[in-house]
Amino acid sequence: MNRPVIIYGAGFRGGRNFIALAEENVHVEAFCDRDAEHIPLYYGCNVLTRDEAVEKYPSLPFLLSVDDEEARRQIAEDLRTLGIEVYESFEEFFQGQNDYEIEHVYCGKAVGFQVVPSLLEGREHLTAYSFGIGFDYSFELELAEKYGMEVYAFDPSPEVVKEMESKKLPENLRYYPYGLSDEDALKTFYLPSSGLDYSEHFAPWTSSEKIQMQVHRLSTLMERFGHSRLDLLKMDVEGSEFMALPDILESGLEFDQLCIETHTRIFPDSVEKMRGVKKLLNDHGYLLVSNGRQEQTYISKRAGRGGGYGTGTGDH
Repeated sequence: MNRPVIIYGAGFRGGRNFIALAEENVHVEAFCDRDAEHIPLYYGCNVLTRDEAVEKYPSLPFLLSVDDEEARRQIAEDLRTLGIEVYESFEEFFQGQNDYEIEHVYCGKAVGFQVVPSLLEGREHLTAYSFGIGFDYSFELELAEKYGMEVYAFDPSPEVVKEMESKKLPENLRYYPYGLSDEDALKTFYLPSSGLDYSEHFAPWTSSEKIQMQVHRLSTLMERFGHSRLDLLKMDVEGSEFMALPDILESGLEFDQLCIETHTRIFPDSVEKMRGVKKLLNDHGYLLVSNGRQEQTYISKRAGRGGGYGTGTGDH
């Protein structure tokens, strides 16, 4: 189970972080605020002064929800001096800081995936595999049309299979009705309550109804299509990433960029799960460069340093 946290800042940002933490199965024990004497409760939690919060909860992490950057840094420094575990943002608390600074831009219209354009622009014979396209495949179209990549798009959802039968795609964008997992099999998925978010795990967005769909290991598909490595891998697979990703890395498969949407809220140990994803990728030579609440982008250490751009922020 996740440890409870203290949110420092009973304001709009604090309320937004409260909701984000609740969605990730993290309990907020209390708020801390300089105006605590005027705010007895916030989101149903007690609001304490800094001294009260430190005295009562010295072993809990504090998540700072303060807009002013200079004030936030000073508060963090003061709390750390008192021996408090401090995080300056939700993303830092959940999966840590970026490992590497390099330009990244949004790709597609529907979700928050970002790509590193310097690893794509002006290059030829680039290959991308994208798992979980849904009805909006603007991400895959942009990779194909703007960056000239050979894009292999995958989604086993029955609605998507039917939709794609009538679609005319660019020559360099191919669709296949497969999912991604850690084995080649017909696997049982829970149907979504609405939308297209089928999942191997029973989740807040699924129903109890089930269906079987075909999934494959990444190594199987790369062998089938004749690829020894990938320039970009995208995974939006509704919780299957926690099975597929270890299999991919342990298989020794290489990719320059990974765009991944993490679905940790399925699990009671969501923070440990998320930090485990980052550690696993770091251990295999991948650096976090875009740190969103659900979507993250990693690049391989080899690609980043080989390109001669960016600034490292750690010893990974």
